Amino acid sequence: MKNTLCLATAIAVLGLSSAQAADLAARPYVKAPPMVAAVYDWTGFYVGGNVGYGWGENTDPRLSFVNPANAGNIGSFLSTGLPGLASGNLFPNLNPNGVFGGLQLGYDKQFGTWVLGGVADIQAADFHASRLVTTPFATTGANVDESLSAKINWFGTLRGKLGYAVNDWLFYGTGGLAYGRTESSIGFACTPGGAGCGGVSFAGTAAETRVGWSAGAGLSKAFGNWNVGLEYLHVDLGRSSVTAVDQLGTFPTTTITQGQRFVVDTARLTVNYKFGGAPLVAKY
Repeated sequence: MKNTLCLATAIAVLGLSSAQAADLAARPYVKAPPMVAAVYDWTGFYVGGNVGYGWGENTDPRLSFVNPANAGNIGSFLSTGLPGLASGNLFPNLNPNGVFGGLQLGYDKQFGTWVLGGVADIQAADFHASRLVTTPFATTGANVDESLSAKINWFGTLRGKLGYAVNDWLFYGTGGLAYGRTESSIGFACTPGGAGCGGVSFAGTAAETRVGWSAGAGLSKAFGNWNVGLEYLHVDLGRSSVTAVDQLGTFPTTTITQGQRFVVDTARLTVNYKFGGAPLVAKY
């Protein structure tokens, strides 16, 4: 009898537990939040190097001279030519070009997809051009060699940047200050044995550190803390002048001056290393 009572009690307890379990609502399934792909963070200081090529715009030479009393007919020759003949001002228009390479450092700060920054750079350059033109006697009444050269030895910039980031790609515009070292030379002399003139030989050189402006655009692709980019930059150093003086003492008060523009367009490859901060930021 006792065994029967115990068995009945156990069955009743199990039945009650099963009923209570059945009455409980099933626990809802909660899906884990999806992980968003990591986003590159462009914020940080960086330092790197660059190498490229520059092609100059026309130097657009502009002549001026001092020739008291038109000594030796030099003033007439350069402006209107000898009587009834064309001007002897045939100084050449140049287009300096060449390679360059240097260093840059800067800082970028990312705000959402926008990136603000600044960069300073300096490059050794070999932008140069020179030419000699001999004026034809039949046209000007004298055979004269007229030469000009133009060169940029080095240049640098200090620029702001505004960019748009697409993960580890950065597209940007840039502009600011430019500076550089320019050199010019000028020559004006009778061709040896030439007709129409004699005892004429002028020459001069000039070197100057110029300040101007720069503007351009570029793109960069990041690989961890490293990034590689391409950049176009227009550099305008304004005008510089070079003056030729008499080399023989025949016309000591006469001078011949040419002003030239120093403007160059450049394309460069950049490689930078970014310091500090995690280059990738994972979002959930």
